Amino acid sequence: MNFQLTEEQQLIEQSAHDFAKEYLDPITGQLDHTVEFPMAVVKELANHDFLGLHLPIEVGGAGAGFVSYVAVIEGLSRSCAAVASIMNNQAMASYAIQHWGSEVQKKQYVQALVKGETIGAFAIYEHGPTPGIGPDALVATKSDGGYALKGTKAYVRNAGVAAVYVVFAVTDPADPKSLTAFVVDAGVKGLRVGEALTTMGLKGCPVADVIFDNVTVPDTAVLGAVKSGGDVAARVLALASVAEAAQTVGIGQAAVEHAAVYAKQRVQFGKPVATLQPVQTLLAEAATDCYLARLGLRSTAQLVEDGKPFETEAAMVKSFLARLGSKILIDTCQVEGGMGYSETMPLPRLFRDIAGTTLLDAPADFPDYAIAASIA
Repeated sequence: MNFQLTEEQQLIEQSAHDFAKEYLDPITGQLDHTVEFPMAVVKELANHDFLGLHLPIEVGGAGAGFVSYVAVIEGLSRSCAAVASIMNNQAMASYAIQHWGSEVQKKQYVQALVKGETIGAFAIYEHGPTPGIGPDALVATKSDGGYALKGTKAYVRNAGVAAVYVVFAVTDPADPKSLTAFVVDAGVKGLRVGEALTTMGLKGCPVADVIFDNVTVPDTAVLGAVKSGGDVAARVLALASVAEAAQTVGIGQAAVEHAAVYAKQRVQFGKPVATLQPVQTLLAEAATDCYLARLGLRSTAQLVEDGKPFETEAAMVKSFLARLGSKILIDTCQVEGGMGYSETMPLPRLFRDIAGTTLLDAPADFPDYAIAASIA
C-alpha cells in the first residue's frame, strides 16, 4: 500500500494548512477563552468545500474521499482542534443522513449541512451505561403516524447551535437492540437544550444535554429502518474515531513543531537546550510517534475509501493514540520547561484539546473490546 498522498490529496491538504493560517491562527487563543461558537469560520469551511469533502458529488459534496477528509481534519487540528471537532460532528450528521436517509431527508438536510446553512449534531450517548438503559433513557413510543420521544441525550456536541439532530432512541424500553435513529429538527416542540458544559478543552465546540419532553415526530423522521440504529451508530462512531485520531495527530504535530522551535530559544547551561542530547531524543521520539501514527491513520482511511472493513483498524488507531497523544504533550512540555506550562504558550491548550480527542467517540463500546473481538 502506498501511504503517499496523491497530487490532488496533497493540494487539498495544503488548502487546509492555508485555511488554518488565514482563519484559525488569528482566533485560536481567543476562542480558548471566550468559548464562543465560531459561526463565521464554519461558513468559511463551507465556502472552501470542507463541510462536504467526504460526501459524493451527486448530493452536493466535493467527492474528495475519506483520505482527503482525514488530511484536512489533521491540518485544521494543528491550529484549532475545536473547529475540527465542530466539523467532524457536522460530518457525522450529514454522513448518517446521506447514507441512510430517504430521498426526502437527503433533499431537505444534506445540501444545507454541506453549505453551512444548517449546523448538525449526532446525539447517541446517554447518562446510563448504554443507550436505552437508565432513568433518563430516550424512548420512542409509537403513536398514530409517528413517535413520541421522551428522555435525555447526553454530551451532545454542537448542541444549542445545531438546527438538526440525528437522534437515537429505543422503541422498546425492555430491548436495547430496538435502538432506532431519527432526524429531528431543533425547533420542534418539547426539545430543549440544557446548560452548556464547561469542558477541559476543544473550547468553542459546545457540549450539552438535549432533553426531549414528549417530542412528536412523524414516521418519516426515522433514519433507515426501525431497530437498525445500532448499525448506524456503530459505523458513524467508527468513522468519527478515525477523524478524531487525525485530530490527535494534528495536535501532537503542532506540539512537536512548537517545542522544536522553542528549544532553540531556551538557554540552559549557557547554550540552547536544542543542543542537548536528551532534548534531541525527546523531540526525535515525539516526531517519530507522529509519523508512525499518521501511517496507521492513512492506512485506515484508505480502507474506508476503498469500501473495505475498517472497524477493527479504527479501534486500533483510536486506542493507540489515546495513549500516545498525552505522552507527546508531556514530552514536549518537558522540552519547554516552566514556560511550556504557562498559559501564554500554546501547549496547555493543546494538552486540554488532546484529552478531548482521545476521550470522546469510540467504535463498538470501547476500542479494546472491538480489537479483542476481532482477534478472538
